[in-house]
Amino acid sequence: MQQDWRVGWSHQLEGKVCAIAADAAGMIVAAGGIIRMLDVEGEFVWRREIAFDVYHLEIDLHTVAVLAGPGFHLLDIATGEPLGEGRSVSGGFRSVIARPGGGWVLQDRGDHMHLFDRNGRGIRRLRPGRIRYLVGWLDREHLLAHDVDGYLRCLRLSGDDGQRVIEGRRWAWVSRLSGGRLLVQSPEGSLYEGTPNPFGWDSLEQLRELAADPLAADRCGDGWWVLTLSETLEQVPPTSGAEMPAGHLLSSNGADVMCTATRDGLVRWWESPQLASRRSEILKRLVVSERRRIDWEQRQVMFEAALAAEDEGMLTNAIELYQALGRTEDVRRLLGQQEQASAGG
Repeated sequence: MQQDWRVGWSHQLEGKVCAIAADAAGMIVAAGGIIRMLDVEGEFVWRREIAFDVYHLEIDLHTVAVLAGPGFHLLDIATGEPLGEGRSVSGGFRSVIARPGGGWVLQDRGDHMHLFDRNGRGIRRLRPGRIRYLVGWLDREHLLAHDVDGYLRCLRLSGDDGQRVIEGRRWAWVSRLSGGRLLVQSPEGSLYEGTPNPFGWDSLEQLRELAADPLAADRCGDGWWVLTLSETLEQVPPTSGAEMPAGHLLSSNGADVMCTATRDGLVRWWESPQLASRRSEILKRLVVSERRRIDWEQRQVMFEAALAAEDEGMLTNAIELYQALGRTEDVRRLLGQQEQASAGG
């Protein structure tokens, strides 16, 4: 595991953090019914309170989908303002996934899935059977899902709403699809990375024979990171034996940031080595720029003091100030004046 990932910032929030989501703009955190947006510097941007405890957040472009109690809500990421009135079903929803090109798909706690447009208006309801997890999109019409029997199913959300089991193997755990790839764990505990298609696999490679049971996984610029039941972050395949303490929740922007949260409310913003290096360079440039600004202001004050000393006839003081500023012509000019004054005296 690489040691160069570092915590950019962290916050200890009151209450149990129950959902997080990260993207390029920052991190959204839900504790109970309170939702907060933090920017990339860890500053609080907005706060929104809803009637029920939040249990899932999903970001898509400028919108965040919120599952709380029996309802589904959409908030504007920039302001936290609600978009529409929200929707609800008896028993609430289990999960939500953004649809390519706009829209949302939600599964309820029964055997139905619900299609919504980008503004949260209902389109129609499907009945694909008992689904454990919405894995990701192969394209806008084909959604990969992990069913309660452990099979991967391809659901077609057009035409006759057909579906098929893509292969005969059962999987104990499946990650979200990221860049066309996903992690799967066999019942025996082995971890595989695969590239699925509607009929099977384009590729499937074993990464580790035995692995700690994963809670979640995200794929960043340097590969897969797995959050384990022991609440540590591990890279797969491992690059070293180290582990990072994390918590029970994981989200990333898919590139150079990971966000984690512990059960007691500690949220962390992790930055990749490349992002940390860029931040360090930016900070160095800001320091240099500030030093130059301060130096220019000090030189301006010294120059004005030299002019005042010269006007008041305090040539020695003026010469010293001009020397400190490196203004040799002014120094020669005033020395000449001093010599003339001495000769005349």
